[in-house]
Amino acid sequence: MRAVFGVPIMVLNDTVLDWFCLINTKGIGAKTFWSLMNTYKTASEVLKHVENPFSKIDAAKCLKNMDCDVILADDEIFPKSLRRSSFCPPLLFYKGDKSILSRRMLAIIGARNASINGQKIARNLASRLTCEFAIVSGLAKGIDASAHIGSLENASGLSADNKSAIAIVPFGFDNIYPKENQRLFQEIAEKGLVLSEVPYGKPVDQGMFQARNRIISLISEGIIVIEAGYKSGTMATATMALDCGCEIMVVPGTPTDPRNLGSNSLIKNGANLIQNHFDVLEILGSRSTEKHEHTVIKQNELPIQSGKTELLSLLSETPVSIDELSVRLSIGIQELLCLISELELSGNICRTPKNEIVLNGRL
Repeated sequence: MRAVFGVPIMVLNDTVLDWFCLINTKGIGAKTFWSLMNTYKTASEVLKHVENPFSKIDAAKCLKNMDCDVILADDEIFPKSLRRSSFCPPLLFYKGDKSILSRRMLAIIGARNASINGQKIARNLASRLTCEFAIVSGLAKGIDASAHIGSLENASGLSADNKSAIAIVPFGFDNIYPKENQRLFQEIAEKGLVLSEVPYGKPVDQGMFQARNRIISLISEGIIVIEAGYKSGTMATATMALDCGCEIMVVPGTPTDPRNLGSNSLIKNGANLIQNHFDVLEILGSRSTEKHEHTVIKQNELPIQSGKTELLSLLSETPVSIDELSVRLSIGIQELLCLISELELSGNICRTPKNEIVLNGRL
């Protein structure tokens, strides 16, 4: 990628333009793209046989305005497992170090409204597994964000061996979702890799979430599920991954918490139950010659939330200290105690003998 006055400019060639024009021609999706390519062999030839192909002039303008680069599906670094799918996106736009794609990849996904305990688990697992895997997730709130934060903790230097964070985003890089993860997106772009099959300026479409989830399931050797509701995007991704022969690993949760209904059902139906990163390494196998030791992971601040709804969303039936809740919510102890008292009176939460807070098991 070149840079003019500090703005990165994609290096274009005829192949990139032809592929971009073909996939952006009305009525042509990934399956049709590959069917046509199988018939005519090159995108340049296909464009001669389709009606109203996307303009090369418009394609060049669009691509030159992007402050990112592009990988074609025939690039050596392009994930082979993704290439084998009939839904394989012909192009992936990226920011960061594409050489990370040569590493083994493991996805960590789960609830957006994750509990503090779920976020801790995601972060710790990601941090401890970076020695063996690049950690993939979808840049959503909750479990996704925590997994990304954990995977960034060991990023250092310029070597791809020290870079582990991969974010697959549903929209173009001009429309980062959710907005509160903009800073996290920038950090991953600097210290890891961000991928999207969507170009700049493309209108938002709900189907883009499903396409994002499909990529996560296809490029990952295994998927760890933490706190997934029964009918959720996480469950849809896990189902897609099962169809691809991907190894599904699940952190079990309290059955009375609706955030665990889906993940626990995966275990009931044969998914691997895991309790720590050693379980993951045993299931998928470790190629590292280094010793894997239990280490204490420093917990940095997670996304800021406040109020009763936010407090409840952070709780599960795993006890959490009042001091930790104060840090997580960025409010003083006295203000927090008032919230706790109100929620205790309403029966939503209760205290343990150690004065820790748990979600009431009757919910």
